[in-house]
Amino acid sequence: MADVLFYPPFPNRPLLFDQLYRSLWHFLPAREKIGRLIFPYGGDDFALLDTAQLLDMARLYISRDFDPAIADYAPRFAGKIDVVSEDAIDPSIYTKKSHPDLKGILVWHVGDPGVVAAARQIAAQTGAELIWADPGAVQQETLSIIRFIYTFFSQAEMGRMVTDSYDVFNAHLKEWRGRPVSAFGNGPSLGKIVTAKIDPGPTLRAVCNSTIADEAALAHLKPELLFCGDPVQHCGASLYAGRFRQDLARAMQDPARVVFTQLGYVPYFREVVAPEAQARVIGVGNDRRANFNIDLKQEFISAATANIFTMLVLPVAFTISRHVDIYGCDGMAFAAATKPWAHAQEDDYMGKMAVTHRVHGGFWQRNYEEEFWSYCRDMEDILTTAETAGIAVASRTPSFVPALAKRYAI
Repeated sequence: MADVLFYPPFPNRPLLFDQLYRSLWHFLPAREKIGRLIFPYGGDDFALLDTAQLLDMARLYISRDFDPAIADYAPRFAGKIDVVSEDAIDPSIYTKKSHPDLKGILVWHVGDPGVVAAARQIAAQTGAELIWADPGAVQQETLSIIRFIYTFFSQAEMGRMVTDSYDVFNAHLKEWRGRPVSAFGNGPSLGKIVTAKIDPGPTLRAVCNSTIADEAALAHLKPELLFCGDPVQHCGASLYAGRFRQDLARAMQDPARVVFTQLGYVPYFREVVAPEAQARVIGVGNDRRANFNIDLKQEFISAATANIFTMLVLPVAFTISRHVDIYGCDGMAFAAATKPWAHAQEDDYMGKMAVTHRVHGGFWQRNYEEEFWSYCRDMEDILTTAETAGIAVASRTPSFVPALAKRYAI
């Protein structure tokens, strides 16, 4: 059983509770492998803290910005949360001898050079891994934690996770293969398709991200393939992510549907869908590679990109079919690429998203222009790869993305 230290010591309850309840979601898949999550606390009300109460009555303490389902998971961590009295940054008290089971140091505040230096010293003294996870400053805070959590799993366990997903994918592929695919992004033109009830024909339909929560779009398109994989918006601790997972669970009540996501998110999503839907959560691994893989049958891994469409939607679609139509990938004018992309149901979408800016402030410190340029390059590369392999690709809605604009066909 391994321990994890949260560092530096927490000076007050709000900061302690913030990290405590985040951790109950983040560490959920590894809870049986955890000895202790250690939270040093320096507040003058330490004697009034009751760890058992913080878990059993979590609903009273958890932030309204967090997924309320975390309160339901809290009792599963009984005996694993250790709030200890410590009011000074003193790395000398953490050694291999004093903390032989320490596996990781989760640094929740990186704005103080003294804290960073102390954390590095503790890591050197204990051999524990450093996880930079300041939600206000680290862009990939959630992803870093999830990656760390998978160090709790053996290679055999990870291998079984891959094999299980591949077997489910392969079984469905026998039914899907050869059908033309309609792949839908969630740009503004998607709303027009749904409102006008435009029929994409007798195709296998794929939708992604916020469209999974759009009941009108699901009712009209009747998709069988769902895709999601954002560490903050889908697999984070926020109220928005929690509501997305509720919507995903509702969408997955249709037994004809499967959801594709990144391999590391599989146990999180299986936690929230109904038991009968858990096997239909398919995780695909990804890595940094020079060329796109458009045949997951040959190698069940995709090229890592910053966009769900190029990382998962299109690799799956090209594995299934020799004819793929793309809708709703509007992009934006390059002059406007300094802000987040527009979406279908924009007002409702951004209203719900505001909470993630509070919970994951560091995530939104992004270079949107670079992200858009990268997406455009990736789209050209993957579509060219598909066409070279004899796959017909057409964009059925107008797009600012050059690769799609030149393949536009009504």
